[in-house]
Amino acid sequence: MDWSFSPVFGSYSLVSLIAVGLLFVWVFVIDTHGLKRAQRWILRLLRLMLILALLLVILKPGVSWTKQREPEGTIAVLMDKSSSMQLSAGEGNKSRWDQQIEVWSGLFASREQLGKQIRFAPFAYDSQLQSLGEVESTAQSPPALPAKAEGASTDIGGPLSQVSSASFSSPLMAVIWMGDGSQTLSPAKTDPQQIAKQFARQDIPLYLIGIGPRGDSEQARDLAVEGVPEQLDAYTKNQIYVRGMLKARGVANRDITIAMKIVGKDGKPVLVEQTVVRPTKSDQAISFQLPMLAPEVGSYELWVEAKAVDGESVLENNRTTSYLNVRGGGARVLYIEGEPRTESKFIANALLESPDMQVDRLWIAREPVQKWPIDLSQRLSNGVYDLFILGDLDSDAIGTAGSQLIAEQVLRGAGLVTLGGYHAYGAGGWNNTPLNDLLPIQMGAAIRQPRNAPIDLRNHYEGAVPMVPAAVDRLLQIGEPGSNLTEVWGELKPLTGANRWGGVKNAPGVKVLAIGGAGQPLMVTGIAAQGRVMSLAFDSTFQWLRQGKVKEFKQFWRQVALWGLRREAVEEGMQLTMNRRRVLLQQPAEVMMNWSAGSKETPMPKEVSLRLWRLNDPLAEVQAPLETQIGEYRLNPRDAASMRLGFEGVKDPGRYEWRAKTVGSEGKELEARLPFVVIDQSVESLQPLPDWQLMGQLAKLNESAGGVLVSPDQTADLISRLLERRRQATETVVETFQLGDTTLDSWIAFLAIAANLVMQWGLRKRWGVP
Repeated sequence: MDWSFSPVFGSYSLVSLIAVGLLFVWVFVIDTHGLKRAQRWILRLLRLMLILALLLVILKPGVSWTKQREPEGTIAVLMDKSSSMQLSAGEGNKSRWDQQIEVWSGLFASREQLGKQIRFAPFAYDSQLQSLGEVESTAQSPPALPAKAEGASTDIGGPLSQVSSASFSSPLMAVIWMGDGSQTLSPAKTDPQQIAKQFARQDIPLYLIGIGPRGDSEQARDLAVEGVPEQLDAYTKNQIYVRGMLKARGVANRDITIAMKIVGKDGKPVLVEQTVVRPTKSDQAISFQLPMLAPEVGSYELWVEAKAVDGESVLENNRTTSYLNVRGGGARVLYIEGEPRTESKFIANALLESPDMQVDRLWIAREPVQKWPIDLSQRLSNGVYDLFILGDLDSDAIGTAGSQLIAEQVLRGAGLVTLGGYHAYGAGGWNNTPLNDLLPIQMGAAIRQPRNAPIDLRNHYEGAVPMVPAAVDRLLQIGEPGSNLTEVWGELKPLTGANRWGGVKNAPGVKVLAIGGAGQPLMVTGIAAQGRVMSLAFDSTFQWLRQGKVKEFKQFWRQVALWGLRREAVEEGMQLTMNRRRVLLQQPAEVMMNWSAGSKETPMPKEVSLRLWRLNDPLAEVQAPLETQIGEYRLNPRDAASMRLGFEGVKDPGRYEWRAKTVGSEGKELEARLPFVVIDQSVESLQPLPDWQLMGQLAKLNESAGGVLVSPDQTADLISRLLERRRQATETVVETFQLGDTTLDSWIAFLAIAANLVMQWGLRKRWGVP
């Protein structure tokens, strides 16, 4: 302790002078009149006490001392109560819930060790957070925990976020989180990584206790297919990629086959594509993608599954179901070009802006960079292309065999558009290929353009060539609706040259749509058996873009492609949709029927039959009918082009399919199908292994605040960390007291002086002293 004085006005001289004066009075001013000796000394003693009290008040003595102040704090403890805690903890027959209770019991037993100022705030969580009250250090028994873990799903970020914003009787000093780290609630309410960062910024350590077998244990071998979209939308013949993630545990350095199957109309899965991945770590997430070509219009069920490995305890998570909605109108275009040019780049980009069109670009470099002719047989063998665009390319680049393959597919219904260029048509030797008989123009005895030689301009029209419509056709309708055709084309920049043809064929279906300023043909269309062909003598429409005619450029090339694809008419039809395709047991869902009126603007039928069928597993060991009708439902009109059904769900898990039927405008029966899957809520059981990777990431993000991932048998180490943190937070404080600083001691001093004066006055009055 340290004593000090703080005299009035800060002057010890003044205090000394006052003290001398008071003592002088006490020594020399003595009451002797009529007083006995004892009475006289009593009055002198009271006066001395008054003098001392006055001197004490004037000196204002103070004292200071140091003490250790232990911080008050609350430790939040989160325990997982989802049904995955019923799974094995990896130690004999002990469940994860039992292991969690053991850890909590150890923490509760250490409450006195942490000090009286520290209290626990236990919580239980699944998809929601449940508070179990605060536990003081003096508590004799722990709070009652749930009887068993039976939560339907687990959310990690949501409960942590609720703890971060909760109110406690003392500041939150640490968070102890227990669980297996498996996020089964979808979508997650909050990103747990963001909460871990938030705790780190607040200097609140996040201690994670992983419950369950480690990744290197015998029970840790597991494959899980995740992240595959619930449903995909595509247009016919377009290539799509089904992406997902494989979570592989305990299978390091082993090849894992991931296969994608499409369920056919007979209910049997057919292999579409497969890939092989090879994990390099004992616990690793590997992304994958599987390509497929969209089939005909309809709704299809896809199975994406990982081939099981020896020792897997749970196989249900090896496979996931997705649904592919294929719409009509899709097309694949093969754009074959020589050296990449400005024109070809902008044409391809304009077509790619249409979601229903997929453009594959094939640039063929000159020899010796690329050996001619290239082999197109594999690319064209399955007939996936609906339109071919042939750019400025010498015929030797694909050879007679390649030309024959294109010609055959055009005759069977594909479209063909040929562009101008220095190596197009006769200059490129195309008059000696099977395509010569298909084109609507005559190439004649054109002069062959030698490779790597100066351009022979006798095959071309030089200079500016304006493009003038020669017929009224939808192909030439560009610009704003109702605009004058001649004026719109007159505003476009002239072409920078054009190919010189031998003439236009005199054949049925051949039509000249555009000519040059001198009357030379620039755009000619024709028919080749089941296919359509178009010959263009130019390759410089990119100039329209440079003058700001972006809309006109895109309209023109989009209409050229649609013409080659025979897209003049759209048929009526209907499509079924659901807001979810993976439905839980008895989970309500909305079923929609959307009507497409088609080119004839057919109104939606008033009566649409809707039935629900259950599809049994064709691979099941017990033979059963492939499909069973569940019941018929009524669609209610929603607007002029759609109907709706509020579906209450089903009680049994499995594969189901909606089937809608109606009659079209010409008496044709129309049908739409929509498969979906109903899954049991036991998604928790599909997570046999803890997500050590996620828990490690959370600990890493909170590392600056002391966050760490520990195992259940390291509870003692966790207590040591808490004790060390409490020691570091303990403050050495200096406390002081000075007379008169508080109202209480000021009143005490005043009352003491007043009492002394009153006592003196009373005694003097009693003894008759004036």
